[in-house]
Amino acid sequence: MPASPRDILRRIRGIKSTQQITKAMEMVSAVKLTRVCNQAENARSYVDAMSRMVRILCTTAGDSEHELFKERELKAILLIVLTSDRGLCGTFNTSVINAVEAFRQEHAGRNISFLCIGRKGAEALARLGYAIEEALDVPWGPAAIHKEVERINYNVLGAFEAGRYDAVYLLYSRFENVLVYKPTVVQHLPVPRLSAEEAKSLAKWAIDFLLEPNFDGLANALIPQHLETQLHYALVESLASEYAARMVAMRNANDNAEEVISELNLSYNKARQATITRDLIDIIGGVEALNG
Repeated sequence: MPASPRDILRRIRGIKSTQQITKAMEMVSAVKLTRVCNQAENARSYVDAMSRMVRILCTTAGDSEHELFKERELKAILLIVLTSDRGLCGTFNTSVINAVEAFRQEHAGRNISFLCIGRKGAEALARLGYAIEEALDVPWGPAAIHKEVERINYNVLGAFEAGRYDAVYLLYSRFENVLVYKPTVVQHLPVPRLSAEEAKSLAKWAIDFLLEPNFDGLANALIPQHLETQLHYALVESLASEYAARMVAMRNANDNAEEVISELNLSYNKARQATITRDLIDIIGGVEALNG
């Protein structure tokens, strides 16, 4: 039985009500994206340069016995996974969870524990039966992010130095642009050395480094700061990717709502026209019966 004009109008009103919510969410996500995206872009050069400097320090260490530089046999790994607290952001969280699965396959046979920042990631990994060491909500605001990063880094650094983990990795969505955000795995601990290509480039320019006051003093001062900066940057990149994904998802929802409303308006007009036609036929039939 075709829907009545009243039922169609009720559906149109319901969709318009939902559309108001999705439009508001798109606008809020756009504002937050602008703010976080500026932070990510402004920090990227600094983070890349600092990472390169620390890896140079690690490479020049040679056979140093410093605990944060020594490569160990990989038996226990901690993977810090960054997702979102809320959904309605397209494939953002799904892409990260798929990257977790790929990481597990790559390190099959090793004991992998997870530290989840973001409720969606923690819930998904818990459903899969993985060992979650700690699950945290995503901090928001510079002060909250700095405080949480400082605490996480202190705990992770202590666990690594105590030998609980042989390596620590970060998995987050690297923001490329509004439509592209790639799940990225970064080795957090031990500090990785320069790649062969980077080392060759430095050797080509005959760059030598003088470490003052000494290697251990410099490493103890730089490494914790580098690790905090790297985790902070990963959080900012993840937030930028989340807001971009949510903004695009809400924009698509708005466009779909417009299409559905347009189709329902057409159906409403057809139903209304059919009702009017039936009423006219009944009136004309009644008049003819009276005149007959």
